[in-house]
Amino acid sequence: MSNFEGMTLFVDYNKCIGCESCEAVCKFLYSHPRIVMMRSSTGIVRPLYCMHCDSAFCMKACKQGALTRDADGAVLLDPMRCRGCTSMNCLIACPYAAFFSTGKGVRVDKCDLCKARRKKNMPPACMEMCPCGAIRYVKREELATLKTPEWEEAYRQVLEFVRPTVTTKKES
Repeated sequence: MSNFEGMTLFVDYNKCIGCESCEAVCKFLYSHPRIVMMRSSTGIVRPLYCMHCDSAFCMKACKQGALTRDADGAVLLDPMRCRGCTSMNCLIACPYAAFFSTGKGVRVDKCDLCKARRKKNMPPACMEMCPCGAIRYVKREELATLKTPEWEEAYRQVLEFVRPTVTTKKES
């Protein structure tokens, strides 16, 4: 049994300074980042990442069976099952924009909570590199206690960028 069972990432968007350290270390380790900084038109710079949801829409949407959950609870992508998929339903289904198109044989990629590092009893690299402590690796049960009103507002701004509300003008 792993020391990381039931753990997931939590980004305190209110503490994040947009330094891009998380994206840089991920790109260094995996050739292309699995946590990506988004830059909104309003100047917000925050990371988009997989939340390894308990009831993951991406897993339900994947018709290839390429998404599974490991013993720790992380949602993993099996590149051999993903290869050749043309629908990219996972990318569309994820409400957090946490799947990234690779433009290669395996069309998408996503965070696996640093699976190889976890096997060595090491936490995700993005958490270790975050200079302001905005990225934490926590038990899922702790998530509710970490969500402050300031976090809620910052998170709302991120979701507004990821899933914008479309309004239409009334005809006069």
